[in-house]
Amino acid sequence: MNKTKQRLLAFTVLLMVSVSVILFPFGAGANVYAAELSETEFEKTNVMYDLKSSEGFNILDYPFYDSETPEIKVINVVEYCYSFKTNMRSNFGLYLYVYNPNGQDIVTDGFSNKVQMAISYDSEGNPNDYEKFALQFCSVSTESNYYRLFYKFKVIDHKSNKDGKTLLERVNSLERRYDISGIELLTRGNNTATEYPVNGTYKFTGYAKGYGPDAEAESTLTSDVQFLETIELDVHHTFYRTKSSSKGAGYQNQLDTVYFSVPERFFETYGTLQRIKAEWYEYKTKDIVVTSNSDFYERAYEYLGIQTGEFDQYGMTQYNEAIGYSLGQNAGDAGGGFNAAQWGWNLGSGYLHRPAPALYYLFFVNNISEYDPYADIVENGGVTSNALYEYIRNYKKTFDSGRLEIKDGSISADLFADDIDDYRKMDTEFGKIQKGYSYYDFDADVDLQHLASWQESNPGFWDNWVNWGLFEALFGNIPKDESITISPIYLLQSGDLNGTNPEICERLLINNADVSALRSFASEAERNNERVVLFRFATSDYYSAAVDIMQLNQGFMWSDKHITGQAYRAYESVFLDFDIIQLTFFKDGVYHVIPVVSSPIDIVDAITPPVTMPDDTPWWKIVLAVLALILLCLLLWPVLPYIFKGLIWLICLPFRLISKLFKATANSAEKRRREKENEKQVEEGKTET
Repeated sequence: MNKTKQRLLAFTVLLMVSVSVILFPFGAGANVYAAELSETEFEKTNVMYDLKSSEGFNILDYPFYDSETPEIKVINVVEYCYSFKTNMRSNFGLYLYVYNPNGQDIVTDGFSNKVQMAISYDSEGNPNDYEKFALQFCSVSTESNYYRLFYKFKVIDHKSNKDGKTLLERVNSLERRYDISGIELLTRGNNTATEYPVNGTYKFTGYAKGYGPDAEAESTLTSDVQFLETIELDVHHTFYRTKSSSKGAGYQNQLDTVYFSVPERFFETYGTLQRIKAEWYEYKTKDIVVTSNSDFYERAYEYLGIQTGEFDQYGMTQYNEAIGYSLGQNAGDAGGGFNAAQWGWNLGSGYLHRPAPALYYLFFVNNISEYDPYADIVENGGVTSNALYEYIRNYKKTFDSGRLEIKDGSISADLFADDIDDYRKMDTEFGKIQKGYSYYDFDADVDLQHLASWQESNPGFWDNWVNWGLFEALFGNIPKDESITISPIYLLQSGDLNGTNPEICERLLINNADVSALRSFASEAERNNERVVLFRFATSDYYSAAVDIMQLNQGFMWSDKHITGQAYRAYESVFLDFDIIQLTFFKDGVYHVIPVVSSPIDIVDAITPPVTMPDDTPWWKIVLAVLALILLCLLLWPVLPYIFKGLIWLICLPFRLISKLFKATANSAEKRRREKENEKQVEEGKTET
């Protein structure tokens, strides 16, 4: 657009605008533009032209300044060319004008910029449900004196998850209402967006010239803005893992929790916190391999994201000799000339297994110990949350499966499985949980989280043997947990943070490393007369199991050489851009929804070693088992003869019973034969007489 056309366009807007400026408590205003311009042209008008054309706008009211925390404010909300006539709605748009006093560099070409708006109302006209709407960047001030001071965005309308309607279809033609609680904007250098409060209910009445029921009438547009109550939350994350799961060896229950504080006045005014609505992007990682073998790590690292060999007719990848190493879980001779493994990488066609054609995660640690929830994650052979998160963000080797639909497409989909835990998926009136974008409105009394232990499945000796091994089944070396059912919403009580760290972890189901942070957070909340809320939003499967590092055909008599205890594989659920939308309170039979202003966070839990790891020298277990058997025999020696007699008697009992049955049958037959002989003799005697 040339300068002459820009000037003409700005002059047209100035002449044809009906403006009602109402100062908001923090300085925001509501302006209404109603020019007879095409949608494309208005989207391209510069933000400075629009603002300078707005009645009452004074650039001196919007200086640059530094602040302790970043600030961004919405100063104008513009409803453009609304008409109740369907054939005249193509020009409709809702625009936001942003004042950026800190001069932050807002990312304008991504997917993270959003605005939160009400999408339904109760019978009293109060908003009772909110959703995020994407923002389309229109323009930014570029003059040297006002560089990045103002931004202009357009709200991208969409069909609501709740009723399938768009904003345009939902508004009342006589008074269009837009309840805007907050705006999320991503600034360059940050991984997640920051949400800033808007706190406005914007109401528009009347029509622009040519868009109302009377096509000849002049513009009658007016606007009004009112305060919208919101809750600003500072959200933190923790997690908890059980030692077992009803699914068997290798599986653990993972409970993800976020915590925040809510001012006491909300509970006093609106009652019990009954529901929490949140949205996030959920994915399941592919296998994450952790090793303490440096030579294997260096050789395997070169093949990250690379298929080790061609597929054979059975779907197995051919062995790659250049690597020199393989990974095998429970790998060994399966009989009949076959080798088998529960899982394997670069095992070659000679193994029947669930193959991993390529590795996408590989971490080196100094040593690997069995899972200890209270040990230092790194010292225990685990991978910290930050290390895994940075790995995911920085992985750029392959994008064979495309990119995730978030983070501006910077994260490779190769790192994640095809689906999430099947039992987590749901699609109800309260929300939808699936791979990718998910949202749900959790109820404190209905949406209970259940952590099922291995003992809950009532395992027998055979189940323990199959899952944990013969020696573990014999000697009871099997993880023991109690099943837990909990509410997704828990308010921290007096005394909950008393005691040792392990006691607090088990009481609140949080991670040991987060106890100190929670204590500090709770102390600050108490000083501010706020209550701490634990929001337990997800129970998922965590898997961690030992694998052998193998050198094929390198061992004694051409057998495979297994290096045990130096590697394990794991996978878990991650929750990206987790964002709380609203809190619902309940009092005297009435629900009251308060929108939340909180910045989204990425939730990637630490990787921890398996609950049980194999020993490099398992011979001692065999010796121990033999000694235990000998000891048992010695203890029972006085009664062994009687035991053997009893066993022999039990073994012989069926044969004795069968023998008696045959004898009884034979005696019965002999008796009947003799009776018949006697009867015959009697008959013969009568005949002779």
